[in-house]
Amino acid sequence: MYQINTDYYDGAPMVTGCSIAPGASFTYVINTGQQVGSFWIHGHYYGHLEDGLRAPFIIHEKQHPIGYDEEILFYLEDWAQQTFEDRMAEYDQKTPGHLPSFYPTVLINGIDGNLTRPITFVPGKKYRIRVISMSASFWFRFSIPGHKMQVIEADGIAAKPLEVDGLDLGPGQRRSAIVTAHNSHAFNYLYNVTLYANFANPFPGLLPRHYSGSVIYNSAAPTKVPTISQGQMVWCNAIDMQVQDQSPLYPVTRQIVWTIKERSLGHGIPYYTFNDFAYNQTKVPTLFTALTMGKLAFNSSVYGPQSQTFVVKYGESIEILINNPGTKDHTIHLHMMDYQLVEVGPLGNAEANNKPPVKLQKSGPYPMRLDSATLRAFSYIKIRFPVNRGFIALAHCHLETHMEHGLRATIVAAPDLLQKHIRLPQEAIDLCKLQGISVSGNAAGNQRFDLDGLPPAIPI
Repeated sequence: MYQINTDYYDGAPMVTGCSIAPGASFTYVINTGQQVGSFWIHGHYYGHLEDGLRAPFIIHEKQHPIGYDEEILFYLEDWAQQTFEDRMAEYDQKTPGHLPSFYPTVLINGIDGNLTRPITFVPGKKYRIRVISMSASFWFRFSIPGHKMQVIEADGIAAKPLEVDGLDLGPGQRRSAIVTAHNSHAFNYLYNVTLYANFANPFPGLLPRHYSGSVIYNSAAPTKVPTISQGQMVWCNAIDMQVQDQSPLYPVTRQIVWTIKERSLGHGIPYYTFNDFAYNQTKVPTLFTALTMGKLAFNSSVYGPQSQTFVVKYGESIEILINNPGTKDHTIHLHMMDYQLVEVGPLGNAEANNKPPVKLQKSGPYPMRLDSATLRAFSYIKIRFPVNRGFIALAHCHLETHMEHGLRATIVAAPDLLQKHIRLPQEAIDLCKLQGISVSGNAAGNQRFDLDGLPPAIPI
C-alpha cells in the first residue's frame, strides 16, 4: 500500500515505527486511495509471517473494465510443523549440502493441500482467478491444464491481458487471470499447485510437492487430464507483461547499484546483503530520524551503516540495478511503492552451477509495474520508479530467512517533504516510548553524526 503521508502505518519495525509490544495494541488506519487489486497482510517481525500471521487483503474495483462472471481466490502458504525459531536454529547450524528437516507442506485457502476443495465452472462463463503467494520461502506454480489464462493483474496493478498456461509466483507475489470455461460440460478437470525452490536439490516426495483439486463442470462427467508437462507450458513472466494504463518507460536521472552478497561469518550462519553491510535494526525508527534531523536527513550517515540507507531527492527518476551473482533465487520487494521492471538478464555462468540460464529480456514501451519481482540465481534485474513524493521504503528479499539474515535496505525519499507533510500520531509515539525507544535523533538516538551506542554493522 502506498501509505501517502501515513508511512507510520506501514508496519515495518524500526523502519516506519515501533513493533507492537506484548500486551499493547495499535490501530492501523489504511487509506486505500485509488488502489485496487490483490494484496495481503502479514507480520514483519522475526518469523511471525512464517508462523501464520498472514491473510489475504482484497480491494475490489467498483466495475472491472474486462468484466467476468465470478471470482475465485486461491491463497497459497508454505507450512512447516516447527516454529520459525526452531527452523532458524537448524538453518544456522546446517552444513553444506545438508537437507533441512523442515520442508513444508502446502496450505490452499488455509487447508491442507492434500484436502483441496473443488471449484465449479459453468460452461461459457468467465472466472477471475486470484492467486496470492503468502509464502515465506518457496515458490508456487498454479495452473488448470486444458484451460488458458489471460493474466490481468500483478501485485495490485492492472495489466493488459497476457495469455499463458499457468502462473509462477515467488514469495509475496500476486496475480489475477481470466479463465473462460469451456462451452461443453462433457468433462471435469483438475487445477494444480506445485511447491518448489532452487535453494535445495529436488528430493522425492518432499520437493517439489504436487497438489490437485477438482474443477467440476458436471459431477457425473469423467475427469480429463491433459498430458502437457510443466516444462512445455508457458508460465507468466512479468517482463513479458504490459501495464494496462500504458504508462511509458520512466527516464533515468540516477542509477543505484545493489549487488547481493552472501557470506558465512565463521559460525555457519549465512548473512546476505545489498552491497556492504548486513541489515540490522537501528535504535530509532528510520522515519523518525528523517523527521527530526532537519537538513541532515539528506545525509545517509545519520541513518547508520546497518540500515543500508539510500537517500533520493524529489524529482529524481531512479533506476536500481540489482545483481545476483549467487546460487539462490530471491524475490525483491519494495514497500510503499510499485516499480517498473525494465530488464532482466544473465550474470555469470548459471549452467556451470547447475542452474537454469536466464536470457536477456527488456520490457516494451509500457513496462509492468510490480512491488515484488523474482531475481533468479546468476542474473540481474533493473527496476525504475519516480520520486514524486516523500516516503520511507524498506526493500528486502521476501524469503524470510534471507531477510532475517540481513538482505534489506532502506530508501529515504524526499525527507524535506516528509518533514513538511507528516505528523506522527500520538499512538505511534506512545508505542515507542512504552518500549523505551527514542522517537528522535539519528539511528543511535543522538545528534548529528554521533552514532555512539549503535550496535556495530556486520560487514560482508
